[in-house]
Amino acid sequence: MRTVVVIPTYWGRKNEIGFKEGDIVYDHATPIDEEGTLGRTLESMKILKKKDFKLVILICPTHMEIEHEAEEKARKIVKGVKLEVETYLFTRKTLKKIKRFGRNSQLKENVLSLLSLQGYANVRNMCIFASHLLNSDITVLIDDDEVIENPDFMDIAREFIGKRVYGETVYGVAGYYLNKYGNYYDDVNIEPWMTYWNRFGSKSKAFDKIIGCGPRLKHTPFVFGGAMVVHKNLYQIVAFDPNIPRGEDIDYLINAKMFGFDFFLDNKLSIKHLPPKQTHPIWKRTREDIYRFIYEKSKIDSQYEVSNMRIVSAKDFFPYPGEFLTDELENKIFKTNLLLALEYLANNEVEACKESIKNIYLSIHEAIPKKDPFTAYRKIQKYWEKLIDFTLENKKEIRRIMEEKNLFKVDVTVDKEHYEKIGLEEKKEILKKMKEFKDFSEEELEKIARISAVKAYKEDEFIFKEGDEDSSFYIMIRGCLRIIKYNERNEEIILADICSGEFLGETAIVNERHRVNAVASEFVELLFLKQENLELLIKEDPKLGNKLLLVFLEKLSKKLDKTNRLFQENYILGSSSLSDMD
Repeated sequence: MRTVVVIPTYWGRKNEIGFKEGDIVYDHATPIDEEGTLGRTLESMKILKKKDFKLVILICPTHMEIEHEAEEKARKIVKGVKLEVETYLFTRKTLKKIKRFGRNSQLKENVLSLLSLQGYANVRNMCIFASHLLNSDITVLIDDDEVIENPDFMDIAREFIGKRVYGETVYGVAGYYLNKYGNYYDDVNIEPWMTYWNRFGSKSKAFDKIIGCGPRLKHTPFVFGGAMVVHKNLYQIVAFDPNIPRGEDIDYLINAKMFGFDFFLDNKLSIKHLPPKQTHPIWKRTREDIYRFIYEKSKIDSQYEVSNMRIVSAKDFFPYPGEFLTDELENKIFKTNLLLALEYLANNEVEACKESIKNIYLSIHEAIPKKDPFTAYRKIQKYWEKLIDFTLENKKEIRRIMEEKNLFKVDVTVDKEHYEKIGLEEKKEILKKMKEFKDFSEEELEKIARISAVKAYKEDEFIFKEGDEDSSFYIMIRGCLRIIKYNERNEEIILADICSGEFLGETAIVNERHRVNAVASEFVELLFLKQENLELLIKEDPKLGNKLLLVFLEKLSKKLDKTNRLFQENYILGSSSLSDMD
């Protein structure tokens, strides 16, 4: 399945300037005159055994004044690492062009408002949106302050996604963070003021239950934004909620559950999290938690019956974050901030003491959402689906905008004259390398080579289209292609991926039109034999002709078995039938 890995990277003003009023606030935006951690993350990805994915670097400056510098900085880092993965930059400029195209196409402003790089939830939406524009089946989200240590990370990330497990289809997989010591606990010291705000104790209890115990894959009440794997069937329906100030990852899990999607945690999918030291005071971090938990509790409390949605409760998310989503939240906030204020006062930190007391006031008078969060999110979800549909309808035009920031795309040109002139010996050598022809003599291989030809196709070029008449057998020499149909939304439904050494050609047997499309997923070389030439060979040399036909029938029979298995899976998933497989 087509995979896109997305890494958001946050950049702020130069060290000597620092934060200015009006700048977007992020936990640890890298000053534009420092190297930051992005390069370290990309370097760590070199150990991956599988690099069969596209990479998007989402550039998030704290202010538009530094957007050009941030882009150039990220470009330099990416180029310097030389990861050898097709890499895109997604910038504010990219977003402006997409929004301009949307306006020119009469896309409504309430839908366009979802296209934003301001704030964590909006950034996450742009992560899955960028992946969607690259036609992904799977989006893998990681952060720029993480390090991959397992060469099999991509295989593990994709092992269960889109498959049936315990009678349920897995559309969302959560990994987890390892701290600098190599364990999954938060690297914090428990303080007296945390007595009633035992967030880290609650998390540890949840981590032990979900991460530390078997089975390997299980339902989870929490996720980590920098270790998420999301299937398109989920991300095309469920958006991150832009109204939540932070904690957008767990809020996404709540939203997904409301729409019938569960996340599963894979206790083999870990990534090392090495964030810069927190500089915000404790009262401020506590305030941010207050706002997020009150918002999430309000969303849960304001639910009502809606078709195709589930009613969820705080208990669905126990022990964490569920313990902070009950009616005890108000009491927790009051007692916690009272203890924190006393601690500040004992240390003669008067202003911090005042801010802690202010947290109690804000929790009652400011943090509670003015509008019903559940209804507000349902509107956002409808806008999101309209945005997804719009991009599917206009995918060629919008993909061109994405391609402007493709840093490593190589324009492959196909020299058709070269392939027309490929000689007999070269075609014989191609056949000799394939195990299916190991029992064929030199003379037999030469006869087959005489009636065959070689063709090449660029990425996304059609080998054949639905409705085309064709009576050829194809042998994949190099590369991969995908067999697809289009649904009513003009979205590709992949029926199969076919790579080097595999065969195509069912229509040559039944002599009918293609009922599917075959598209090159990368640069592809094919050796093909027309049916009429095979028939002539059978007449001239029946023994060889039938021997060759048996090779094709055996390969196609195996593929048919595989197709039937895929059909059963896709039937369960509700995807398009594979019975039209080429």
